[in-house]
Amino acid sequence: MSKKSGWIPARDPAALTDLCLQWNKGRFYEILWEYTLTPTTLRAKNARGWLYYEDNQPAGFALGRRHELRRWWHFEELWGPCEGSSELPTRIGKQDRSRAQHFHRLLRQFRSRILIRAAVDNSFGNIIAREVGAQWCGGYLLGTRRLSRKLTVRVPAGFKLRRFLKGDEKDMSRIHHAAFHIQHPPREYLEWATNPNCRTTLAVLQGETVGFLTAEKRHDGIYGDFNIAVEPKFHRRGLGSALMERGLNDLIEMGCKTAVADYWLQNAKVQALNRKYCFRTVRAYNYYETEAAS
Repeated sequence: MSKKSGWIPARDPAALTDLCLQWNKGRFYEILWEYTLTPTTLRAKNARGWLYYEDNQPAGFALGRRHELRRWWHFEELWGPCEGSSELPTRIGKQDRSRAQHFHRLLRQFRSRILIRAAVDNSFGNIIAREVGAQWCGGYLLGTRRLSRKLTVRVPAGFKLRRFLKGDEKDMSRIHHAAFHIQHPPREYLEWATNPNCRTTLAVLQGETVGFLTAEKRHDGIYGDFNIAVEPKFHRRGLGSALMERGLNDLIEMGCKTAVADYWLQNAKVQALNRKYCFRTVRAYNYYETEAAS
């Protein structure tokens, strides 16, 4: 390796945006919760980047941001040259081991838990994550579905669908935590539900809110996505289907052309619902986590 080898900070958001596009090679992606990335997005979300040099030439890059609520550092993109394969488990060569050592030196500046995401087609990201001691902690899938004709909304007997009213954010927080064991404060749901690019539907049984779906038209105007959750005791009652039908119709009414579903590999129920509504998996990611580097 030459003298100029390793990672240096990248200061140009436009250059980082171009690198994201180049390394993803036209494949569908989600970066910083966006499906079309711009330099403005990187600035707004306080993203940071680094360039990887090898043999005195730029050879890769990393992009990430700090998650303030959970206090970890999240590398969303990690790309570079690689001789090995993403397949598990593999024996890596001397060059890939040296690349991992360079990345481990970069990690030492972070005094927090590290989360690394790598697309399954990104051999560099997967090998480097494993070689620095990060443990696989989940798979993350992106699915898309073209939007054209509106669907008939079939509401199960005894339930009603209605629009969001102020105060519903408390129930949304409670339901999402019960369904996914992830806590978000009610104020986040209030901000989301009252956003002009969003429409929220609540499922109600005898006055009790038992499920919801928020459909959102993304900034580019082409893509739309959604957050759906149903109280676990009301699963397998057809509520997820009713909310999905209403949500997809909302995206069509807002002018979206493609619906995006993002979901964990381990969540079989969500996968089944997405397959029912013809979402096609277009990208898969591995997640790895490690404690602060020493």
